[in-house]
Amino acid sequence: MNRRGIIVGLLCITVGISMITLVHAEYEWTNHITIYNNGMQWQYTENISGMDSYVFKYNIDKGQGNKDDFVSAWELLKMDKHLRNKFRTSIEQKMDVKIDNSSYGIAILDIDASLSDRALGPDEALTNFTNTYQVRYGFEEGLFINGSTLWLLGEPDSELSVKFPEGTQIISTSGIDNVSIYQWELSGRFAKDTNQTQSPEGAEITYHINQTLMESPIGSTIEGSKDTYPVAQVNDNVSTVPAPAPTFPVPFITAASTLFVIAVALMLSKD
Repeated sequence: MNRRGIIVGLLCITVGISMITLVHAEYEWTNHITIYNNGMQWQYTENISGMDSYVFKYNIDKGQGNKDDFVSAWELLKMDKHLRNKFRTSIEQKMDVKIDNSSYGIAILDIDASLSDRALGPDEALTNFTNTYQVRYGFEEGLFINGSTLWLLGEPDSELSVKFPEGTQIISTSGIDNVSIYQWELSGRFAKDTNQTQSPEGAEITYHINQTLMESPIGSTIEGSKDTYPVAQVNDNVSTVPAPAPTFPVPFITAASTLFVIAVALMLSKD
């Protein structure tokens, strides 16, 4: 290869790596949980950008659409249904909430979702968008009030916030990194490697209820009164929580690396 070819090759590598850096994939998953005396609400927020937005849209177009490299409204709706069915199967196989090491007496009442309309359009268009999901659970009468531990299975290293009923004493936690506790609320992140925690997987919170200060559910979050256990039923007309989109580690190029490549190219050009 002649010097000119080497110079062109080096510059192309520099530009190529720089472009990859600009489209670095970003994926963030947060969990906001609110506990009531007869149930709980788990809200997920999914922030997607960069290459992950392409993967998300590609999966919709190729899996639920007509493979024309464009996500239409009806394809997004089909993805909504597909994810709902997928989540139902997953949660039937393994409940993600336990009280005192058991999921007995815990029912899925409702699953809702909102897929962003920014996912519409060409697959290759790298966009930033947020999807939100919400799962509501019902607890058998007295189950939570008389319990002592709450176990949650979440995405490792994802942000977590839990709000207990007013008057709850949070005694201890395991499987949660960077824990911050204020009165009956806590925040942190699901542990990256739960094998190194006291819990085999997921997060566990030990609590004590002051029943005289127990807070009632807000509005119609949980159907029925606080003394009536709601019927276990999953709503077919709403969406679900998708499996997290894969992320792609991207090489990082510094300004010094770029200058080095250019300097080598200039030296070769003088020969």
